[in-house]
Amino acid sequence: MPPRNTFAATRRSHAILKRLRRGEGVTIQQISERFGIQYPQARADLKLLEELYDLTTHRDGRIKVWKMPGAGDKATHVGMAAALELGGVALDLFKHTPYGERIDELAQEWRDRVQPAARERLRRLSMALVLRRTWLPTRREQLLEVLEQFLDSIMLKRGVDITYERSDGEIGDYLVIPRRLIWYQGRLWLQAIHDGEQKLFDVAGVLDASYCLFDKVVDRYVEEQLQSTEIQQDAETDDFNDSDDSGESQEEQEQDSSEGNGAVNARRAELEDVLTDRVESWFQYGSRAEEDAYFETAFGIFATNYEPQNVELRVYKSWANYLRRYRVHPSQQNQEIDNGLQVRFELGLCPEFKSFLLGMVPDVEVVEPDGLSRELEERIRQWIA
Repeated sequence: MPPRNTFAATRRSHAILKRLRRGEGVTIQQISERFGIQYPQARADLKLLEELYDLTTHRDGRIKVWKMPGAGDKATHVGMAAALELGGVALDLFKHTPYGERIDELAQEWRDRVQPAARERLRRLSMALVLRRTWLPTRREQLLEVLEQFLDSIMLKRGVDITYERSDGEIGDYLVIPRRLIWYQGRLWLQAIHDGEQKLFDVAGVLDASYCLFDKVVDRYVEEQLQSTEIQQDAETDDFNDSDDSGESQEEQEQDSSEGNGAVNARRAELEDVLTDRVESWFQYGSRAEEDAYFETAFGIFATNYEPQNVELRVYKSWANYLRRYRVHPSQQNQEIDNGLQVRFELGLCPEFKSFLLGMVPDVEVVEPDGLSRELEERIRQWIA
């Protein structure tokens, strides 16, 4: 066999890979004839690619055929390309940044793998997904910086101090531990730990954000606990002094102060041990199912802020058909009744669910809970008035 021409071998490898990625099987004879090389060289090319790309082999009669696993699977390729396309749509905010550039690179890579016959389907799907590009943040540059901090914090185990404006206009400061970013109905939400509880924040409502390293998070909570204890002790001391007529000497007061400082330091060390473990647990991420459990009793994006209750409805006409076709909550149970549908849920009675009910009027009747039934009737009376 003549000496191996590295440049020619590389050129052949790229051409062979292109065929393999289209899902085609490749044989030694095909390579030999296509590139005008001897059998041993063609076999060496395929053996090298087999090792590098975990190619599979099978026999067609007596002929050995090399294939790339998963290549040419139309459903896989179109699905992957569509998923990346949708990712590009949902994260359109990251355009013209390294995040957006990488999304575009991946999407193009998977578009190239789609077989020619399926490319028209993908092109139409891509055009349809573009129609969803409707989220226009008012503070794009600031929002991008905030998102980068959240993503870095999730990866690097950091807390974030945020100044947050709620939908009612109230502004407050929060120390949060970001867990996930959730895209829901054209808005981006942050699921985060705040004071040991999972909460949701509308990312567009974050006015300012800055990193808070793990040790600083622990220190902050230690100081908060100490201040809370100190306020309580001061109140008890004032009550005692009001009822105590005896005075103390200067020496006795200094001794009390020294003992107090020692107790505070001991208390600080004790709190650091406890809170370090507690904060550490807040940074531990569960499985996807464990994280999604936060939304078990949620309706839409609202979760855990509302105690779950058993809800029973009687629904008629077009809304009954709608609930026969669609499952609007995981707990939904349907039962046919005369001229309609009986529907049961177990969920939190959040504003979004109540708005959903109001949209069904007059084709809905609330059987339970009584409080929800009365609230719905009152809203209807206000409309009529």
